[in-house]
Amino acid sequence: MKKILNIIILAIIILILFIPNVKAVDLSTYELKLKVLENTENKEFDLYILLPKSYIVYAIDNSNLNIEYTGAETLKENNIPGIDIDKNNVEDEIYKENDNEYVQILLEPNEDNEYTFNILSSYIGKDMKFRIKNDEKDYIMHLDNFTVKDNTCQLEYNYSQNSLKQKDYTEFTFSTVLFIILIIIVFIAIIAKIKGSK
Repeated sequence: MKKILNIIILAIIILILFIPNVKAVDLSTYELKLKVLENTENKEFDLYILLPKSYIVYAIDNSNLNIEYTGAETLKENNIPGIDIDKNNVEDEIYKENDNEYVQILLEPNEDNEYTFNILSSYIGKDMKFRIKNDEKDYIMHLDNFTVKDNTCQLEYNYSQNSLKQKDYTEFTFSTVLFIILIIIVFIAIIAKIKGSK
């Protein structure tokens, strides 16, 4: 009986060794959110997210898909988890900059007149870009140094100045809160001492 049990355990171990390792798919995302300001003449424009080839390849690998990158056709012909798009909004034209290739996807504003796109949180690069284009301008917005807060990166593009900035946040760190509490305690103690000495 013990011999049969050992054979069963050995068979299970051998089976476990030969089961292929399947990488867990992480589809958590953060949101890039862009608001266009100071378009005083209400000029019409198209706004695109430029996804680098490295991001598209990463999303394919992250989802354990067997897809070869072939430019814009990759997004037009495949459903890739982590790249949630309307395939009709993928442009045929590839944008190139410094030997890097970007697929352009036309974005539509939401009800708050913001342009949003979700990026896989596990992707460490910050090499995606926005592009605003019409008859009078063709401006590429580089997002090299943005920060993400509460799964959102809020950006503001000033149309008249052609400038991009991250929305300002008022942030209280733990040490700031402790300092404020300490000041309040000291203030209360001083008031109590003054009242006690009367």
